Amino acid sequence: MIHWKPVGEYVEPNWVKHGTDLPPILFWRSVKGAVLGFLRDGELFDAKWIYVCDANKVSHFSAVNVPGDTVVELAAHRAES
Repeated sequence: MIHWKPVGEYVEPNWVKHGTDLPPILFWRSVKGAVLGFLRDGELFDAKWIYVCDANKVSHFSAVNVPGDTVVELAAHRAES
């Protein structure tokens, strides 16, 4: 399940300090849907750093977690139900 937060709660990372090695974030645009990428200096870029749109068109965001101990196999989840 994706837990969307209002884009006003998004804090842009310090790109000078961290560079571009940060994991991408999932951003929602009400007109065109989701984009996996980055907000930088008021602009939205996709995960390959290709310009997508003005950040004012983004309404929500969600961090994308990497697989780990919290991942549940679908078959196991169904067996619990």
